[in-house]
Amino acid sequence: MATQPAPQNLDPGALLEAAPEEEFALIELRLDWPPDLEIYPQHMQLWLRCFVITQDPLGWIADRGDAWTAVTVEDDVLEVDLYLTVAAVRATIEQFGGDMAAAIGRYAGAVMSAALEREEELVAGDYPRRAARGETPRLLADLDGDHGAFARPAIQVRRSWSTIGLGALTDLVQHAFGAVDLDRSNVVLEPVEPVTEDCPACKGQAFGYPSSLEDAKESLCPPHRAAAKIVNTERIAHARQSNFAGWRAIDKAVMRINKLPEPFFNPQPPRVVGETPARNDPCFCGSGKKYKRCHGA
Repeated sequence: MATQPAPQNLDPGALLEAAPEEEFALIELRLDWPPDLEIYPQHMQLWLRCFVITQDPLGWIADRGDAWTAVTVEDDVLEVDLYLTVAAVRATIEQFGGDMAAAIGRYAGAVMSAALEREEELVAGDYPRRAARGETPRLLADLDGDHGAFARPAIQVRRSWSTIGLGALTDLVQHAFGAVDLDRSNVVLEPVEPVTEDCPACKGQAFGYPSSLEDAKESLCPPHRAAAKIVNTERIAHARQSNFAGWRAIDKAVMRINKLPEPFFNPQPPRVVGETPARNDPCFCGSGKKYKRCHGA
């Protein structure tokens, strides 16, 4: 994608001013709190990642807001990803009199405090589904609370704007639809005979999924190309089965980011607990049918 050059020193404020207006792009902010601050839950390491995005790829959904979170639990790490729009960050900086640390801290502090208090719930694994359905409060529910030392992180940026990728899309969809179980682990293809000298898979190379595997497709030998296709088909089938509406949302968002013709349907998040869909509303399952002709039949 075409993005504006980054300021030479990667100053966070300057990068926000240089945000590409016509692209779906993001930057990751590194947030650092005082070194003596306790940021570990009782059992796991807590890792907060903060991203600023130019536009919301799920913008067809009404009342989406401008800040979202996703939760991932792996090994001994509880990772919480925070996404903010450029517009929200700029408005909050203005609200805090130009203080970027306080502006970002308003969101990050709320998330850190909530994640520490609710570790048991987050690591149990069902938080994304329950939050999407309104069965439990969002991690951003207490934006205006007192978050102490979490309220003013030191902020750094290590790279300029880049295209919103599949990982970020999966996070944004998780917030709206619940988790989509897409296996994004590296792919190592089994050895084949005969060995092809120029095939990277024959050399034992591992491929990041999905982008690196897709990029390497033309350089693979025919047997490894067929094996890569099988891996891709199986992973996508599993992801689709895990959350049908969420996967359809990812598919539509990918088309939107790449400025390709989008599917006509607009997948909708699950209804908040207590709400009953109107008969002519789009069905919550993401089928694209009216509720009365789908789950309301």
